[in-house]
Amino acid sequence: MTANGEAAGGLGTGDGEAIVALVGAPNAGKSVLFGRLTAEYADVSNYPGTTVETTAATVGSTRLTDTPGVHGISSFSEEERVTKEAVLEADAVVNVVDATQLDRDLFVTLQLLDMGVPTVVALNMMDELEADGVYVDVDALEAALGVPVVPTVAVTGSGVDELRDRLPEASAPASTPVDSYYDALPDAVEASRAEKTLLVEGDEPTARRVAARGLVADGGDAPLADAGAREAVYRERRSRVRSIVEAVEREAGPGRAAEQRLGDLLMRPMTGVPIAIGLLAAVFYVMGVVVAQRVVGYAEGVLFDRYYNPAVEAVVADLLPGGEWAAPVEFLLVNGNLGLLTITVQYVLGVLLPLVVAFYLAIGTLEDAGVLPRLAVLTDRGLSRIGLNGRAVVPLVVGVGCVTMAVISTRMVGSRRERLIATALLGLAIPCSAQIGVITGLLAGLGLAWWVGYLAVLLGVLGVAGVFLDRTLPGRAEPLIEQLPRLRVPRPGNVARKTANRSAAFLREAVPLFGATAAAVSTLDYVGALDAIVEGLRPLTAAL
Repeated sequence: MTANGEAAGGLGTGDGEAIVALVGAPNAGKSVLFGRLTAEYADVSNYPGTTVETTAATVGSTRLTDTPGVHGISSFSEEERVTKEAVLEADAVVNVVDATQLDRDLFVTLQLLDMGVPTVVALNMMDELEADGVYVDVDALEAALGVPVVPTVAVTGSGVDELRDRLPEASAPASTPVDSYYDALPDAVEASRAEKTLLVEGDEPTARRVAARGLVADGGDAPLADAGAREAVYRERRSRVRSIVEAVEREAGPGRAAEQRLGDLLMRPMTGVPIAIGLLAAVFYVMGVVVAQRVVGYAEGVLFDRYYNPAVEAVVADLLPGGEWAAPVEFLLVNGNLGLLTITVQYVLGVLLPLVVAFYLAIGTLEDAGVLPRLAVLTDRGLSRIGLNGRAVVPLVVGVGCVTMAVISTRMVGSRRERLIATALLGLAIPCSAQIGVITGLLAGLGLAWWVGYLAVLLGVLGVAGVFLDRTLPGRAEPLIEQLPRLRVPRPGNVARKTANRSAAFLREAVPLFGATAAAVSTLDYVGALDAIVEGLRPLTAAL
């Protein structure tokens, strides 16, 4: 029985596959918990909006779905629409609640229970709650909600086994105070409890769904309750949240005062801008000096030039028999310009990969620490001048590592218009880590003035292109509404896992492209066509 049905019981025990959706607010830990429950990797970061589509995996007879973070089950945003559909299709829901944000996250919990969705609550981040000196009475919370509540720490796996064991206990109260508002709907409307709740809350797609199924006697549109009923439902639900929090949670002490002061410093222009510049300067120093010069220099000069390339050349020479076809094959594999097994491997693994790994280590650390959302608030005013809001700082910064990953991350920016602007700017003005490595090599011996000039050109292109696109494309930037996660010490395991997965994704994309390009260029070089192309382009390059 899915949430569209009337059952308030637990997870089905039939022969079919049970569908369980993980639902909760942004940054509540759904994706970490999904990974713990399924052994599948979902990108996990300490900023909202990491998951913007559903991710599913099957464990035994249960199919788990990780949904986008939301503050309500409705259709006001793409994330809410995706999550609503997942909830309506699910047999049960694991509602992931941030224990440090009960007053925020229980709104979604009560909405799920009002909809009659069988639910188990994963009360996550209990370690951070304890670090703040705050206590939540889990038994009292379970009694108040009427559904199982399991305390968890997803990043360490604490409580995950108990959560898995209690999934069959998923349930929902037989009735809630919202039931009384169903009287605002005509008797002719026949719909599930979940759909009636959404109709009362003014969800137009649900109204169209009900009408399309012919569940309205007169054949017209399924009527929505008026705005007054919706506001009354929200007020009543918010009142229940406050009552529950007051009953189960003790007042927080002063433990987070230092964290809050640091967060304020990051978001004030007078202090945040220098801190942001310092952080980015540190990132680029590590990438441009430590990695691009020392690590890459050692990899190229020692590992590849001294050991790897000579060994591969010797093996290829021994394996290839004599004959007319051996010479072109050997040239393709081990030539000194772009041999598939020598220079191409050296460039991908010895030059690009160290830069990519270094960047993702840096960006993963900033993500896990909760710094990036505060950079979004800090940069919101400046980015609004080029048609973006502060959330675009994430793909723009990620683009310095890999533009492809950055384009994917533009899904968290907001509207389609802003995604188009961000994607265009990534292509025009944001150098990836591979380009930075080349640029660093070119500018290393030219002095500071050349670096300043290069950065000025990049900023100029960014500003001019952004203003042009902002004035050309219809619409305007959406206002920034950002839920700030806590500042915390980055977790090395999570940072390492993200870095490994992102770097592997880079290799999966880069290796075929570099291999195909190297093969094509080597073929042109062998037949003599490359020299002709170079000579043909010489007047143009000389002019430049």
